Amino acid sequence: MSARRPAGAGAGRAWPPRLALLLALLLAATAQARSLAEIRRSGELRVCIASDHPASAVFEPAGCRHNCKASGTVAELTGAFANTLGRQVKPRFERLYWDEQFFNQDGRTVREASYTPQALASGKCDLYPANLVQNEWRLKKLDFVILFPSRLMAIVARRKAAQVKGVADLAGKLAGVNRDTAALNWVEQQNRGAFAANPARIEYLLSPALFTAVDAGAVDFILIDADIALWAGAHQLKHASVAFPVGPTDLIGWGFRKDDKDLQKAAQRFFDDGRRRPDSAPNQIWKRHFGRSLTDFIDLMAAFQ
Repeated sequence: MSARRPAGAGAGRAWPPRLALLLALLLAATAQARSLAEIRRSGELRVCIASDHPASAVFEPAGCRHNCKASGTVAELTGAFANTLGRQVKPRFERLYWDEQFFNQDGRTVREASYTPQALASGKCDLYPANLVQNEWRLKKLDFVILFPSRLMAIVARRKAAQVKGVADLAGKLAGVNRDTAALNWVEQQNRGAFAANPARIEYLLSPALFTAVDAGAVDFILIDADIALWAGAHQLKHASVAFPVGPTDLIGWGFRKDDKDLQKAAQRFFDDGRRRPDSAPNQIWKRHFGRSLTDFIDLMAAFQ
């Protein structure tokens, strides 16, 4: 017994050629990335933030995914950046899951492949400003404009503090990590090398759950970028502590489509001016949220070298 077709849904029905061409053009126009000139004409900068930590971004209403109200450091920085593109340009905030930033058109992250992530290629997003670590596999998909250097910081559950005094003590411990992050890269590298005889165990968690898990002792440690770690140590953690840096210095920045050179240049000017002037929007935003300016934070990271 075959299923009935809805009325008018016959397989032989075809669109008139001119209408089919017009429809194809309209679909293409709505599913393509936009140039800086198009952003200015539209008055809308499509900002896609993949962060659930209050130091970076807070979305309203809770659970919002599209055209959200956003606050926090990243949201304020992108709002200030939008203002530099034209007085009429306003940010439109879209929320992504972390690994969604790197999905291809099939909804998968393929590290070894070179492609433009679908959220950028489709025009849904103009940029990813959620403080991305620049690394080899991401450079196959994105161009970066660097905002600051950073280090991964180990945050250790208090019940393990006596056993964990340095990097070597993380071997065999339970790590909470998010997928497709610099933290996961580091743990995997150690498990293939220094920790090979006693690899760290891995529990995959989304970003909000990382801090809850380490504070509750459900995982032994997490690895977080220094800016977020400093904020969490002061405002969030009660039963865990920021312990020590791990790994090399990372370069942290915003991610763009490789073809969007004009938008990248605009971001570079915004960052350069922000680091140079004490009263700049980036320095003042950082001071409000972290208690120190962006320039002061960069100096602090230099002291870790």
